Amino acid sequence: MCLGQQTLTSANSTTPVTATIPKGTSSVLITVETTSCRWTLLPSGDPTSSTGLILQAASQPYLVLVGQDVVFKFASTAGTPSVIQLAYLS
Repeated sequence: MCLGQQTLTSANSTTPVTATIPKGTSSVLITVETTSCRWTLLPSGDPTSSTGLILQAASQPYLVLVGQDVVFKFASTAGTPSVIQLAYLS
C-alpha cells in the first residue's frame, strides 16, 4: 500500500534536501528525473559532491527497504537541479 509520495529538488551539490518518511513505511521507491544525485542515510551526514551513493538520473526506480527513524538526504551531483521522486510503501 502506498502511504504517500514526495518530490524533492536539490538545486546543486551544496544544497542537500531531506525526505520526510512517514511512520509505517517499510520500503521506498526512488526515481531521479533530471540530474543524478548523491544520497546518504545518516541523520548527521550530508551528501556532497564526493560523499554519498550516486543515484543515476533516468534509471529504473530504486526499491529501498527501510527501518524506523531512517533519514534520506539528497544533493545534486552538479550545478543544476536534481528532482527526486519518492513513493512510500508499507
